[in-house]
Amino acid sequence: MHPTLHSSDDARWMRRALDLAQAMRGHVWPNPPVGCVIVKNGICIGEGATQPGGRPHAERVALDIAGEAARGATLYVTLEPCCHWGHTSPCADAIIMAGITRVVASQQDPDPRVNGGGFRQLAEAGIDVAIGEGAKEAACIMMGFLHRVHTGTPHVTWLNEPAGRAPDGEDALLMTQQGLPTLVLTTQRTLENSSVLDINRDTDVLAHLGQLGLTSVAIYTGDPLAVALGSPRPLENPL
Repeated sequence: MHPTLHSSDDARWMRRALDLAQAMRGHVWPNPPVGCVIVKNGICIGEGATQPGGRPHAERVALDIAGEAARGATLYVTLEPCCHWGHTSPCADAIIMAGITRVVASQQDPDPRVNGGGFRQLAEAGIDVAIGEGAKEAACIMMGFLHRVHTGTPHVTWLNEPAGRAPDGEDALLMTQQGLPTLVLTTQRTLENSSVLDINRDTDVLAHLGQLGLTSVAIYTGDPLAVALGSPRPLENPL
């Protein structure tokens, strides 16, 4: 594996993968928004992003589009391919089976189930792996996911004005309605919806949201829940 070894075209194609990932922020929890582009002979033969609800993964979407043409191609992805079994087989397995010969990834997945395992599996299969292209921007796009992996809680965006729906890029809006803590979720596989949180006064709200799979939530600093969550004074990152 080569942490910094890149070709002159890597920045161009990773730019496209990052754009694909950015477009899916707020709609793919509990998974991170990931973008993937497959290139052969200087031409994009397949691309995709994590789909609403978190599945299928970006690599699967791009590989399905590329089909047999993926053999001998380079795959650009904004996060290390998974190497563990979940609802489907690992993306690393699919990449190997497709005959991809080079993988360029923005960064390693800190999820303990992956954490470098995907890169090792690819390298052991003889695939050239380059890491680091677009790493800073990928981290920004996946900020909520990375925060939840490291802390067990979603990232919180503080709003300086009340809102009726989750801002772009957030998984949900946390608010008080009729005296009850309520989540207004973003559209994923179903219509946007609100749900009352099943919690009591002793519940760690953010830990509860992390267990639900949320990676990033917004809340108005003037909401009654904000005090319990440590609303910043002055605002640290108002929208």
